[in-house]
Amino acid sequence: MRGTAHCPHHACPVGRATLYVQLGLVAARCDGSNVKVRATSPQITEVKSATANEVGRGERTSEDPGGRCRVIERDGHPTLVSGNSPNIGLRVVRGLKVDKAGRKRYPKQTIFLDGVFDGAPFLDNEARHYSLDHHEGCVRSFTLATCEQAAVMLLNGLPLREGEWTLLVNEPDLDAVLSAWVLMNHADLLLDDAKMLGNVMPLIRLEGLIDAHGLGKEVLSGLSPDILEATKRDIQVLRQGELALKQSGKWAEADWVEHAREVLHAIDRIAMPRTYLKALLDMQEVARVSLQGGRFAVLMDSKQGIYEVEAQLKARHGDQLAMIVLTQGSGRFTVRQVNSFLPQDLTALYRRLNRKDPKAKGKNKWGGAGEIGGSPRDGGTGLSGREILDAVEQVYGPQTGWLVRAWRWLLRKLRGSGRPALPSG
Repeated sequence: MRGTAHCPHHACPVGRATLYVQLGLVAARCDGSNVKVRATSPQITEVKSATANEVGRGERTSEDPGGRCRVIERDGHPTLVSGNSPNIGLRVVRGLKVDKAGRKRYPKQTIFLDGVFDGAPFLDNEARHYSLDHHEGCVRSFTLATCEQAAVMLLNGLPLREGEWTLLVNEPDLDAVLSAWVLMNHADLLLDDAKMLGNVMPLIRLEGLIDAHGLGKEVLSGLSPDILEATKRDIQVLRQGELALKQSGKWAEADWVEHAREVLHAIDRIAMPRTYLKALLDMQEVARVSLQGGRFAVLMDSKQGIYEVEAQLKARHGDQLAMIVLTQGSGRFTVRQVNSFLPQDLTALYRRLNRKDPKAKGKNKWGGAGEIGGSPRDGGTGLSGREILDAVEQVYGPQTGWLVRAWRWLLRKLRGSGRPALPSG
């Protein structure tokens, strides 16, 4: 989509410019030699083809676009987050077991994966605690493996866009890491009537069968012989690091967080067309905060223009996207109010930011129109992206009492100090 746009605010990097909107593509079908790819936006109706060499099959190549996952410290713990769903964090805690009493110490929206919870799998919608598992308290022979349970939860509407989620794994075998990948990539997998989920289901189904029943029961997958053999090769690639470490006797002392990160990247290369993956890498979400009405604001790091970023995010998140904070480098930011029906427009945010920003003085301050604006022109802002997003949450976030606001302030301080605010397991 091509068009022109003009922002009246002097600091907005859009100005009068030509915009090229490259909306994401979703893989619809793979027959081993050709991948059918369908556009996610209703404005793009052409169905394009990507040859097999455009789809990474797990192993690195010289054209590898790199990985989306990074390790951050969250609540005092190393946590893996994706640049396209930073509200979902994966913690790999060696040998972690949580019993019924112990899970009360964990925050809402925690998912215990593949044996972390010491008991039968469960769904607690009040606490938004879930155990996806097939080890204890169930009949293993006809209970889905954890990765398949994760796919079912997506289709059942698990609200992963709402707030911050924690995934817990106590050993990063392929079933556990594939489960985490499914949950962390929920937005892409469910686009366009879950076409990408359908594309990756052979991998999920076969790995689930092998993890639950061992080898020899592949007929239960229902896969055609050619797809079955191709999927077996994918699983071999995904497990080669784990098997090498186990064969050398180094698995127990290996860096499991780094191993999980490598496997997540390898699944990306298998499950996503290279062009699609590159588009995701070009548009990284740094952080999110919840706003009123179940919507959210997102802090973005991208070289693309604000309207281009907006179009791609709306294709992924729909009406739940309410506001974008886009960093342009050198302390310059653009703020875009996507939802026109928030209780206040950006004027309220400019006032708060100008009070907080040490560089906002005189006429050199935050400002712009009611739905788009930016940071001071001369020297940019003295605030970090996270501080700007915190201001967005303070102005447009859910209305809460003073006790909740104090608790959130304390959590932010604890995160900044590196002190653990959650049980370590």
